[in-house]
Amino acid sequence: MSIDKAPMIGILGGYGRVGAAAARFLAAERGYRLRIGGRSAEKAWRIARKLGACAEAMVVDARDNQSLTHFTRGCVTVLDCSGTAFSLRGQVRASVLAAGVHYVGMTDDGGSRTSAGACSAVLFTGLSGTLAGWVPRWLAEGLDSATRFSGWWGGLGAIPPHTAVSCLLGKRHAVDLPGDDHPDAAPACSDAVPSAEARSGPLPQEFASPAPPPAHAAAVRRVLPEELRQQAYLLRLREAHWHEVLKGPGVPAFLDRFALQHPAADDGRALMAAARELAEESLRDAAGSSPYQVMYGTLDGLTPEGAPVRRSALLHCTDVTGLVGVVASTTAHEVTRGRVPSGVHVMAATLPPTATADWIVRHLPRTTAQTTEVPHGDAGMMTSASPTAWRRG
Repeated sequence: MSIDKAPMIGILGGYGRVGAAAARFLAAERGYRLRIGGRSAEKAWRIARKLGACAEAMVVDARDNQSLTHFTRGCVTVLDCSGTAFSLRGQVRASVLAAGVHYVGMTDDGGSRTSAGACSAVLFTGLSGTLAGWVPRWLAEGLDSATRFSGWWGGLGAIPPHTAVSCLLGKRHAVDLPGDDHPDAAPACSDAVPSAEARSGPLPQEFASPAPPPAHAAAVRRVLPEELRQQAYLLRLREAHWHEVLKGPGVPAFLDRFALQHPAADDGRALMAAARELAEESLRDAAGSSPYQVMYGTLDGLTPEGAPVRRSALLHCTDVTGLVGVVASTTAHEVTRGRVPSGVHVMAATLPPTATADWIVRHLPRTTAQTTEVPHGDAGMMTSASPTAWRRG
């Protein structure tokens, strides 16, 4: 396809950490024109020049509806990595959709999730929730039925401020479950009273850090993200569990305080201040350690032949911001290609199961994304044996 005829994706905040990463990954696919937008012309052009002939730059102020309308002209999709969406309470999304352009937001903007028009809108609800909703779908692909899912996610690394906003917004919809050394004790749809308590417990060996471990222990929180509750219903799971492994002390202590204070949903200023504090704590926690993210999950189910199996998934990467950027880029890719229906969706439910794993390892160096399948009581075999499914570090 000629570059002049390739679909245009506009990236608000395209020179920020997440936006620049997403732009780089989309440019590598060689199927898009990219418009890098922000309030600084110099920063936008700096990124556009690095991306080459497929990219251009444009000054845009997301708070100015006229400026935003000018930016969206000619775009098929707008990827919003600006970090201002929540403070504007859905105005950016509404303006983009009104122009007949698809919208992908890297923050849950707090606006209505009611469908509006023929375009698609997809919202990021935090890395933990997005993985919790995507991984069961990845593992269930090709199974006749599934019964039980258990997942672990965590690591070390600086959290970008607007990614922290999505993290905190996701906490509003998640159910915190009491700490328990036996992770199978809670059902998928527990009505347990939310608790800020976190207890240390045995971790899967996949959570061993590649760098010398910090002096403090990991805090393990059992939570039930909204995205996992939805997938548990759609997959008809009898049980679903999710664990967040937080290596502190700063981030776990901050989340304890946030659970007690819990700013009002419409208090954007307080939420943004909390997000900045979370980002600063994550930076302090990660000091002196190599950044990494690990996700490990298991799903029990039946093959089409009726054989009981246990599938496991492992995702490991060393680029925390890159992982968020790659999720943003693959979502924008799916939306632009017309594979997401009209209406408002969350990323966890729209990411294509296997294709997302392939996209992650294709664009992030030193990344592993693999699945295994084990018949009950027998040795298993790796099912993601293709070169694109596992890149050695």
